[in-house]
Amino acid sequence: MTPPQSTPLNVTITPHRELLPADSTEQKLFLMLKLRPTREIAATRPSTAFAFIIDTSSSMGEPVLGEPVTTGQVVYEDGKQYHLVTGTISKLDIVMDSLQRLIHSGRLSQSDRVSIIQFNDNASTVIGLTPATQVDQLENAIAHLQQFSGGTRMGLGMQQALTTLSSQNMTIRRAILFTDGQTVDDDDCKELARQFANANIPITALGVGDYEEKLLIHLSDTTGGSLFHIVPEESANGTQVAITQLPATLIEEFSQAQQEVITNLKMTVKTVKGVKLSRIVRAYPTPAEFPLTQDPYPIGNAAGNDETIVLLEFAIESRSAGKIRIAQLGLTYDIPGQQRRGELPMQNLVVQFVEGQMAAQIDPEVMGYLQQCNIAQLVDQAAQVADHDPDKANEILERARKMTQKLGNDALTRSIASSQDELRKTCKLSSDSRKTVKMGAKSKTVKMNTDEEEGLSEEQIRQISGT
Repeated sequence: MTPPQSTPLNVTITPHRELLPADSTEQKLFLMLKLRPTREIAATRPSTAFAFIIDTSSSMGEPVLGEPVTTGQVVYEDGKQYHLVTGTISKLDIVMDSLQRLIHSGRLSQSDRVSIIQFNDNASTVIGLTPATQVDQLENAIAHLQQFSGGTRMGLGMQQALTTLSSQNMTIRRAILFTDGQTVDDDDCKELARQFANANIPITALGVGDYEEKLLIHLSDTTGGSLFHIVPEESANGTQVAITQLPATLIEEFSQAQQEVITNLKMTVKTVKGVKLSRIVRAYPTPAEFPLTQDPYPIGNAAGNDETIVLLEFAIESRSAGKIRIAQLGLTYDIPGQQRRGELPMQNLVVQFVEGQMAAQIDPEVMGYLQQCNIAQLVDQAAQVADHDPDKANEILERARKMTQKLGNDALTRSIASSQDELRKTCKLSSDSRKTVKMGAKSKTVKMNTDEEEGLSEEQIRQISGT
Protein backbone atom coordinates (compact mmCIF):
# COMPACT_ATOMS: atom_id res chain seq x y z
CA MET A 1 0.00 0.00 0.00
CA THR A 2 1.51 3.33 -1.11
CA PRO A 3 -0.09 6.66 -0.13
CA PRO A 4 -0.09 9.63 -2.52
CA GLN A 5 3.40 11.08 -2.86
CA SER A 6 2.50 14.77 -2.98
CA THR A 7 3.88 15.44 0.49
CA PRO A 8 7.52 16.29 1.39
CA LEU A 9 7.76 12.90 3.09
CA ASN A 10 7.53 9.77 0.96
CA VAL A 11 5.76 7.02 2.89
CA THR A 12 5.24 3.43 1.81
CA ILE A 13 3.11 1.06 3.88
CA THR A 14 3.80 -2.66 3.55
CA PRO A 15 2.13 -5.51 5.48
CA HIS A 16 4.13 -8.63 6.28
CA ARG A 17 1.65 -10.53 4.11
CA GLU A 18 -1.04 -9.44 1.66
CA LEU A 19 -3.46 -12.23 2.63
CA LEU A 20 -4.51 -13.47 6.05
CA PRO A 21 -6.50 -16.64 6.81
CA ALA A 22 -10.17 -16.12 7.59
CA ASP A 23 -11.80 -17.46 10.76
CA SER A 24 -8.46 -17.70 12.56
CA THR A 25 -8.02 -16.47 16.12
CA GLU A 26 -5.08 -14.61 17.70
CA GLN A 27 -3.59 -13.43 14.43
CA LYS A 28 -0.91 -10.80 14.15
CA LEU A 29 -0.32 -8.37 11.34
CA PHE A 30 3.01 -6.56 11.06
CA LEU A 31 3.06 -3.33 9.11
CA MET A 32 6.21 -1.60 7.86
CA LEU A 33 6.25 2.16 7.36
CA LYS A 34 9.18 3.25 5.22
CA LEU A 35 9.76 6.99 5.57
CA ARG A 36 12.03 9.00 3.28
CA PRO A 37 12.07 12.78 2.78
CA THR A 38 12.00 14.05 -0.80
CA ARG A 39 15.23 15.28 -2.38
CA GLU A 40 14.16 18.89 -1.94
CA ILE A 41 13.62 18.44 1.78
CA ALA A 42 16.75 16.30 2.15
CA ALA A 43 18.81 19.20 0.79
CA THR A 44 17.72 21.55 3.59
CA ARG A 45 19.95 22.22 6.59
CA PRO A 46 17.93 22.75 9.78
CA SER A 47 19.40 24.43 12.83
CA THR A 48 20.19 22.28 15.88
CA ALA A 49 19.91 22.68 19.64
CA PHE A 50 21.96 20.23 21.71
CA ALA A 51 21.95 19.91 25.49
CA PHE A 52 24.84 17.90 26.97
CA ILE A 53 23.86 16.47 30.36
CA ILE A 54 27.12 15.59 32.10
CA ASP A 55 27.48 13.51 35.26
CA THR A 56 29.94 15.39 37.48
CA SER A 57 29.65 13.10 40.53
CA SER A 58 32.86 12.25 42.35
CA SER A 59 33.23 8.91 40.57
CA MET A 60 33.69 10.77 37.27
CA GLY A 61 37.11 11.76 38.61
CA GLU A 62 38.27 8.14 38.66
CA PRO A 63 41.26 7.51 36.36
CA VAL A 64 40.80 5.50 33.16
CA LEU A 65 44.09 6.22 31.36
CA GLY A 66 47.68 6.67 32.49
CA GLU A 67 49.71 5.40 35.44
CA PRO A 68 48.37 6.69 38.77
CA VAL A 69 50.69 8.21 41.36
CA THR A 70 49.07 8.49 44.79
CA THR A 71 49.12 11.81 46.60
CA GLY A 72 48.27 10.28 49.98
CA GLN A 73 45.08 12.33 50.15
CA VAL A 74 41.67 10.71 50.71
CA VAL A 75 38.23 12.26 50.13
CA TYR A 76 34.76 10.96 50.97
CA GLU A 77 31.85 11.65 48.63
CA ASP A 78 28.42 10.03 48.33
CA GLY A 79 29.33 7.43 50.96
CA LYS A 80 32.45 6.30 49.10
CA GLN A 81 36.16 6.74 49.73
CA TYR A 82 38.42 8.07 46.96
CA HIS A 83 42.24 8.19 46.94
CA LEU A 84 43.53 11.24 45.08
CA VAL A 85 46.14 10.50 42.42
CA THR A 86 48.03 12.35 39.70
CA GLY A 87 49.43 11.33 36.32
CA THR A 88 46.13 9.97 35.03
CA ILE A 89 43.23 10.95 32.80
CA SER A 90 39.76 10.64 34.33
CA LYS A 91 36.37 9.94 32.79
CA LEU A 92 35.47 13.60 33.19
CA ASP A 93 38.74 14.63 31.51
CA ILE A 94 37.78 12.57 28.46
CA VAL A 95 34.25 13.97 28.38
CA MET A 96 35.66 17.50 28.50
CA ASP A 97 38.17 16.69 25.77
CA SER A 98 35.35 15.22 23.68
CA LEU A 99 33.31 18.41 23.97
CA GLN A 100 36.38 20.46 23.06
CA ARG A 101 36.97 18.37 19.96
CA LEU A 102 33.33 18.67 18.97
CA ILE A 103 33.32 22.46 18.97
CA HIS A 104 36.62 22.47 17.05
CA SER A 105 35.55 19.73 14.59
CA GLY A 106 34.47 22.08 11.81
CA ARG A 107 31.06 20.33 11.71
CA LEU A 108 29.21 23.06 13.63
CA SER A 109 28.05 26.44 12.39
CA GLN A 110 26.29 29.55 13.71
CA SER A 111 22.94 27.74 13.41
CA ASP A 112 24.11 24.96 15.76
CA ARG A 113 23.64 25.82 19.41
CA VAL A 114 25.07 23.99 22.41
CA SER A 115 24.13 23.96 26.08
CA ILE A 116 26.11 22.22 28.84
CA ILE A 117 24.35 21.02 31.99
CA GLN A 118 25.99 19.27 34.94
CA PHE A 119 24.44 17.10 37.62
CA ASN A 120 25.59 15.47 40.85
CA ASP A 121 23.57 15.96 44.07
CA ASN A 122 22.34 19.11 42.38
CA ALA A 123 22.25 20.36 38.81
CA SER A 124 23.06 23.59 37.04
CA THR A 125 23.18 24.95 33.53
CA VAL A 126 26.84 25.72 33.02
CA ILE A 127 26.05 27.50 29.76
CA GLY A 128 22.71 28.00 28.03
CA LEU A 129 22.13 27.46 24.32
CA THR A 130 25.06 29.20 22.66
CA PRO A 131 26.02 29.33 18.96
CA ALA A 132 28.79 26.82 18.35
CA THR A 133 30.88 29.55 16.76
CA GLN A 134 31.27 31.28 20.15
CA VAL A 135 34.17 29.01 20.96
CA ASP A 136 35.69 30.98 23.85
CA GLN A 137 32.45 30.95 25.85
CA LEU A 138 31.97 27.23 25.29
CA GLU A 139 35.58 26.43 26.21
CA ASN A 140 35.22 28.30 29.48
CA ALA A 141 32.03 26.40 30.27
CA ILE A 142 33.70 23.06 29.53
CA ALA A 143 36.62 23.92 31.84
CA HIS A 144 34.12 24.82 34.56
CA LEU A 145 32.94 21.18 34.74
CA GLN A 146 36.02 20.35 36.86
CA GLN A 147 34.66 22.35 39.76
CA PHE A 148 31.84 19.93 40.63
CA SER A 149 31.58 16.71 42.64
CA GLY A 150 29.07 14.85 44.77
CA GLY A 151 26.38 12.18 44.36
CA THR A 152 24.17 11.24 41.42
CA ARG A 153 20.72 12.71 40.76
CA MET A 154 20.27 12.38 37.02
CA GLY A 155 16.69 13.63 37.00
CA LEU A 156 17.81 17.09 38.11
CA GLY A 157 20.07 17.39 35.06
CA MET A 158 17.35 16.02 32.77
CA GLN A 159 14.89 18.61 34.06
CA GLN A 160 17.27 21.45 33.25
CA ALA A 161 17.81 20.07 29.76
CA LEU A 162 14.07 19.74 29.17
CA THR A 163 13.55 23.34 30.25
CA THR A 164 16.36 24.47 27.96
CA LEU A 165 15.18 22.60 24.86
CA SER A 166 11.40 22.47 25.07
CA SER A 167 10.95 26.12 24.07
CA GLN A 168 12.99 25.66 20.88
CA ASN A 169 10.73 25.09 17.87
CA MET A 170 11.41 24.15 14.25
CA THR A 171 14.92 22.97 15.06
CA ILE A 172 16.65 19.64 15.64
CA ARG A 173 16.71 19.05 19.40
CA ARG A 174 18.77 16.42 21.15
CA ALA A 175 19.88 15.63 24.68
CA ILE A 176 23.21 13.82 25.10
CA LEU A 177 23.45 12.16 28.52
CA PHE A 178 26.73 10.86 29.93
CA THR A 179 26.81 9.02 33.25
CA ASP A 180 28.95 6.51 35.13
CA GLY A 181 26.74 5.71 38.11
CA GLN A 182 23.38 4.64 39.42
CA THR A 183 21.07 7.53 40.10
CA VAL A 184 18.82 7.74 43.17
CA ASP A 185 15.84 9.23 41.30
CA ASP A 186 14.90 6.56 38.75
CA ASP A 187 11.17 7.32 38.86
CA ASP A 188 11.76 11.01 38.22
CA CYS A 189 13.95 10.12 35.24
CA LYS A 190 11.25 7.89 33.74
CA GLU A 191 8.58 10.55 34.09
CA LEU A 192 10.92 13.09 32.53
CA ALA A 193 11.55 10.68 29.63
CA ARG A 194 7.82 10.74 28.89
CA GLN A 195 7.96 14.53 28.78
CA PHE A 196 11.02 14.43 26.50
CA ALA A 197 9.09 12.11 24.17
CA ASN A 198 6.08 14.45 24.16
CA ALA A 199 8.37 17.31 23.17
CA ASN A 200 10.14 15.11 20.57
CA ILE A 201 13.56 15.44 22.18
CA PRO A 202 15.51 12.18 21.73
CA ILE A 203 17.98 11.22 24.45
CA THR A 204 21.29 9.69 23.41
CA ALA A 205 22.55 7.85 26.50
CA LEU A 206 26.21 7.00 27.04
CA GLY A 207 27.03 4.85 30.05
CA VAL A 208 30.39 3.93 31.52
CA GLY A 209 31.15 1.92 34.64
CA ASP A 210 28.52 1.11 37.25
CA TYR A 211 25.45 2.62 35.57
CA GLU A 212 21.95 1.12 35.42
CA GLU A 213 21.48 -0.12 31.86
CA LYS A 214 17.74 -0.74 32.29
CA LEU A 215 17.18 2.93 33.00
CA LEU A 216 19.30 4.14 30.08
CA ILE A 217 17.52 1.72 27.74
CA HIS A 218 14.18 3.03 28.99
CA LEU A 219 15.23 6.65 28.40
CA SER A 220 16.44 5.89 24.89
CA ASP A 221 13.45 3.74 23.91
CA THR A 222 10.86 6.17 25.24
CA THR A 223 12.37 9.16 23.44
CA GLY A 224 13.59 7.42 20.28
CA GLY A 225 17.25 8.03 21.06
CA SER A 226 20.44 5.95 20.87
CA LEU A 227 22.62 3.97 23.28
CA PHE A 228 26.35 3.49 23.79
CA HIS A 229 28.20 1.28 26.27
CA ILE A 230 31.57 2.94 26.96
CA VAL A 231 34.49 0.79 28.16
CA PRO A 232 38.27 1.10 28.67
CA GLU A 233 40.13 0.94 25.37
CA GLU A 234 41.88 -2.36 26.04
CA SER A 235 38.57 -4.23 26.55
CA ALA A 236 36.52 -2.73 23.71
CA ASN A 237 34.87 -5.44 21.63
CA GLY A 238 31.88 -5.81 19.35
CA THR A 239 29.26 -3.18 20.11
CA GLN A 240 31.28 -1.60 22.92
CA VAL A 241 32.79 1.86 22.40
CA ALA A 242 36.30 2.53 23.70
CA ILE A 243 36.34 5.58 25.91
CA THR A 244 39.13 7.00 23.76
CA GLN A 245 36.62 6.94 20.88
CA LEU A 246 34.18 9.13 22.78
CA PRO A 247 35.16 12.31 20.89
CA ALA A 248 34.50 10.62 17.53
CA THR A 249 31.23 9.19 18.87
CA LEU A 250 29.94 12.61 19.93
CA ILE A 251 30.92 14.14 16.59
CA GLU A 252 29.15 11.33 14.74
CA GLU A 253 25.99 11.75 16.85
CA PHE A 254 25.97 15.46 16.12
CA SER A 255 26.46 14.82 12.41
CA GLN A 256 23.61 12.31 12.33
CA ALA A 257 21.29 14.76 14.04
CA GLN A 258 22.16 17.47 11.53
CA GLN A 259 20.79 15.21 8.78
CA GLU A 260 17.33 14.89 10.36
CA VAL A 261 15.20 17.08 8.08
CA ILE A 262 11.78 15.80 9.20
CA THR A 263 11.09 16.08 12.92
CA ASN A 264 8.31 15.68 15.47
CA LEU A 265 6.76 12.71 13.69
CA LYS A 266 3.51 11.73 15.37
CA MET A 267 1.25 8.89 14.29
CA THR A 268 -2.49 8.56 14.69
CA VAL A 269 -3.84 5.01 14.59
CA LYS A 270 -7.58 4.29 14.66
CA THR A 271 -8.48 0.60 14.77
CA VAL A 272 -11.84 -1.06 14.25
CA LYS A 273 -13.51 -3.33 16.78
CA GLY A 274 -11.60 -6.57 17.32
CA VAL A 275 -8.27 -5.06 16.21
CA LYS A 276 -5.68 -3.80 18.70
CA LEU A 277 -2.41 -1.93 18.14
CA SER A 278 0.03 -3.80 20.38
CA ARG A 279 3.47 -2.46 19.43
CA ILE A 280 5.29 0.41 17.67
CA VAL A 281 9.01 0.00 17.15
CA ARG A 282 11.60 1.82 15.08
CA ALA A 283 13.61 -0.85 13.30
CA TYR A 284 16.13 1.24 11.34
CA PRO A 285 18.57 2.99 11.53
CA THR A 286 18.55 2.34 15.30
CA PRO A 287 15.98 0.26 17.20
CA ALA A 288 13.64 1.90 19.69
CA GLU A 289 10.55 0.49 21.38
CA PHE A 290 8.03 3.34 21.57
CA PRO A 291 5.51 3.24 24.43
CA LEU A 292 1.80 3.10 23.62
CA THR A 293 0.89 5.57 26.34
CA GLN A 294 0.32 8.65 24.15
CA ASP A 295 -2.02 9.39 21.27
CA PRO A 296 -0.93 10.49 18.75
CA TYR A 297 2.19 8.36 19.13
CA PRO A 298 5.57 10.17 18.90
CA ILE A 299 7.91 8.21 16.58
CA GLY A 300 10.94 10.51 16.34
CA ASN A 301 12.60 12.06 13.31
CA ALA A 302 13.60 11.09 9.76
CA ALA A 303 17.01 11.71 8.18
CA GLY A 304 17.26 13.12 4.70
CA ASN A 305 19.99 10.77 3.50
CA ASP A 306 18.38 7.44 4.37
CA GLU A 307 15.17 5.60 5.10
CA THR A 308 13.56 5.38 8.52
CA ILE A 309 11.74 2.10 9.17
CA VAL A 310 8.92 1.86 11.71
CA LEU A 311 7.01 -1.36 12.43
CA LEU A 312 3.48 -1.62 13.80
CA GLU A 313 2.07 -4.81 15.29
CA PHE A 314 -1.68 -5.46 15.33
CA ALA A 315 -3.55 -8.23 17.14
CA ILE A 316 -6.61 -9.26 15.12
CA GLU A 317 -9.59 -11.30 16.24
CA SER A 318 -11.23 -13.81 13.91
CA ARG A 319 -12.58 -12.34 10.65
CA SER A 320 -14.76 -13.76 7.87
CA ALA A 321 -13.45 -13.97 4.31
CA GLY A 322 -13.34 -10.72 2.36
CA LYS A 323 -11.58 -7.36 2.12
CA ILE A 324 -11.87 -5.57 5.44
CA ARG A 325 -10.60 -2.22 6.70
CA ILE A 326 -8.93 -2.87 10.04
CA ALA A 327 -7.42 0.54 10.77
CA GLN A 328 -6.64 4.06 9.61
CA LEU A 329 -3.16 5.61 9.83
CA GLY A 330 -2.12 9.25 9.73
CA LEU A 331 1.08 11.26 10.31
CA THR A 332 1.93 14.81 11.24
CA TYR A 333 5.46 16.23 11.23
CA ASP A 334 7.61 19.36 11.18
CA ILE A 335 9.87 20.50 8.35
CA PRO A 336 12.30 22.75 10.24
CA GLY A 337 14.32 23.68 7.15
CA GLN A 338 11.20 25.29 5.67
CA GLN A 339 9.68 26.39 8.99
CA ARG A 340 6.39 24.64 8.35
CA ARG A 341 4.37 21.56 9.25
CA GLY A 342 3.15 18.71 7.07
CA GLU A 343 0.82 15.76 7.28
CA LEU A 344 -0.08 12.46 5.71
CA PRO A 345 -3.89 12.31 5.66
CA MET A 346 -5.54 9.28 7.19
CA GLN A 347 -4.93 6.16 5.08
CA ASN A 348 -7.16 3.08 5.14
CA LEU A 349 -5.44 -0.18 6.01
CA VAL A 350 -7.37 -2.88 4.16
CA VAL A 351 -6.61 -6.58 4.57
CA GLN A 352 -7.83 -9.50 2.46
CA PHE A 353 -8.97 -12.48 4.55
CA VAL A 354 -9.22 -15.76 2.61
CA GLU A 355 -10.56 -19.21 3.41
CA GLY A 356 -8.54 -22.43 3.44
CA GLN A 357 -4.85 -23.21 3.86
CA MET A 358 -2.34 -20.63 2.64
CA ALA A 359 1.29 -20.71 1.63
CA ALA A 360 3.63 -18.49 3.67
CA GLN A 361 3.48 -15.53 1.28
CA ILE A 362 5.32 -13.10 3.50
CA ASP A 363 7.39 -10.01 2.82
CA PRO A 364 11.02 -10.84 3.69
CA GLU A 365 12.01 -7.20 4.25
CA VAL A 366 9.30 -6.68 6.88
CA MET A 367 10.16 -9.92 8.66
CA GLY A 368 13.88 -9.19 8.51
CA TYR A 369 13.43 -5.88 10.32
CA LEU A 370 11.08 -7.52 12.82
CA GLN A 371 13.69 -10.18 13.47
CA GLN A 372 16.28 -7.51 14.29
CA CYS A 373 13.91 -5.77 16.70
CA ASN A 374 13.23 -9.02 18.54
CA ILE A 375 16.92 -9.75 19.11
CA ALA A 376 16.83 -7.24 21.97
CA GLN A 377 14.01 -9.23 23.58
CA LEU A 378 16.00 -12.47 23.32
CA VAL A 379 19.08 -10.84 24.83
CA ASP A 380 17.03 -9.45 27.71
CA GLN A 381 15.51 -12.89 28.38
CA ALA A 382 18.98 -14.43 28.48
CA ALA A 383 20.23 -11.78 30.91
CA GLN A 384 17.29 -12.44 33.24
CA VAL A 385 17.84 -16.21 33.50
CA ALA A 386 21.66 -16.27 33.33
CA ASP A 387 22.25 -16.37 37.09
CA HIS A 388 20.01 -19.35 37.84
CA ASP A 389 19.98 -21.18 34.48
CA PRO A 390 23.16 -20.46 32.46
CA ASP A 391 22.44 -23.29 30.02
CA LYS A 392 19.07 -21.77 29.15
CA ALA A 393 20.64 -18.34 28.84
CA ASN A 394 23.28 -19.71 26.46
CA GLU A 395 20.58 -21.42 24.40
CA ILE A 396 18.67 -18.13 24.03
CA LEU A 397 21.86 -16.23 23.19
CA GLU A 398 22.70 -18.81 20.55
CA ARG A 399 19.37 -18.11 18.84
CA ALA A 400 20.14 -14.40 18.97
CA ARG A 401 23.69 -14.94 17.67
CA LYS A 402 22.47 -16.94 14.69
CA MET A 403 19.98 -14.20 13.85
CA THR A 404 22.63 -11.48 13.99
CA GLN A 405 25.03 -13.58 11.94
CA LYS A 406 22.44 -14.19 9.24
CA LEU A 407 21.53 -10.51 9.17
CA GLY A 408 25.16 -9.44 8.88
CA ASN A 409 25.34 -7.50 12.16
CA ASP A 410 28.95 -8.46 12.83
CA ALA A 411 29.52 -6.19 15.86
CA LEU A 412 26.51 -7.58 17.75
CA THR A 413 27.41 -11.13 16.73
CA ARG A 414 30.84 -10.69 18.36
CA SER A 415 29.33 -9.22 21.52
CA ILE A 416 26.87 -12.09 21.91
CA ALA A 417 29.57 -14.70 21.22
CA SER A 418 31.80 -13.12 23.87
CA SER A 419 28.97 -13.32 26.41
CA GLN A 420 28.41 -16.98 25.52
CA ASP A 421 32.10 -17.70 26.15
CA GLU A 422 31.82 -16.10 29.58
CA LEU A 423 28.69 -18.12 30.38
CA ARG A 424 30.42 -21.37 29.47
CA LYS A 425 33.49 -20.55 31.57
CA THR A 426 31.89 -18.99 34.66
CA CYS A 427 28.21 -20.05 34.49
CA LYS A 428 27.17 -16.39 34.85
CA LEU A 429 27.17 -13.06 33.08
CA SER A 430 29.21 -10.24 34.57
CA SER A 431 27.71 -6.78 34.89
CA ASP A 432 29.84 -5.58 31.98
CA SER A 433 28.71 -8.43 29.73
CA ARG A 434 25.06 -7.74 30.53
CA LYS A 435 25.52 -4.12 29.59
CA THR A 436 27.39 -5.05 26.43
CA VAL A 437 24.74 -7.38 25.01
CA LYS A 438 21.69 -5.45 26.22
CA MET A 439 22.94 -2.04 25.08
CA GLY A 440 24.46 -3.58 21.95
CA ALA A 441 21.14 -5.11 20.93
CA LYS A 442 19.79 -1.55 20.90
CA SER A 443 22.61 -0.19 18.74
CA LYS A 444 22.47 0.36 15.00
CA THR A 445 20.63 -2.22 12.93
CA VAL A 446 21.57 -3.34 9.44
CA LYS A 447 19.65 -2.37 6.33
CA MET A 448 17.79 -5.29 4.84
CA ASN A 449 18.82 -6.55 1.40
CA THR A 450 15.62 -8.09 0.15
CA ASP A 451 17.29 -9.59 -2.91
CA GLU A 452 19.27 -11.98 -0.73
CA GLU A 453 16.55 -12.82 1.79
CA GLU A 454 15.14 -16.28 1.71
CA GLY A 455 11.51 -17.12 2.38
CA LEU A 456 10.54 -17.99 5.94
CA SER A 457 8.41 -20.90 7.05
CA GLU A 458 5.31 -20.48 9.21
CA GLU A 459 7.30 -21.86 12.16
CA GLN A 460 10.06 -19.31 11.61
CA ILE A 461 7.47 -16.55 11.41
CA ARG A 462 6.04 -17.66 14.74
CA GLN A 463 9.49 -17.67 16.31
CA ILE A 464 10.35 -14.23 14.98
CA SER A 465 7.03 -12.63 15.87
CA GLY A 466 6.40 -14.37 19.15
CA THR A 467 3.04 -15.67 18.02
